[in-house]
Amino acid sequence: MSLLIVVLLAILPPLVAPMVHDQDSPRSALREAIYQDGHPYQSFIAFIKKGEYLDQEYGQQYDVYWYDYNSPTGETATICYAKENVNGKYEVACGTGP
Repeated sequence: MSLLIVVLLAILPPLVAPMVHDQDSPRSALREAIYQDGHPYQSFIAFIKKGEYLDQEYGQQYDVYWYDYNSPTGETATICYAKENVNGKYEVACGTGP
């Protein structure tokens, strides 16, 4: 039984991520961006903190902390912005900041 649970936890995140991260909220859009970057597991466990800055062009600032196994340092702190588009979905722009 425990082996089945482990197998499901290993298989399900990449399969359900496109359905769960549907960009209908800023956090969902940020998780979708992590998933699209090739990190389906981290898209579920990333820590997302809403920032205080609201940019007129890019939207609300968010600090996103997640483990990037492609990065030499591993843990990645990313500054992202999420802004609602005309379709009611959120667009994301991310970078590592200064």
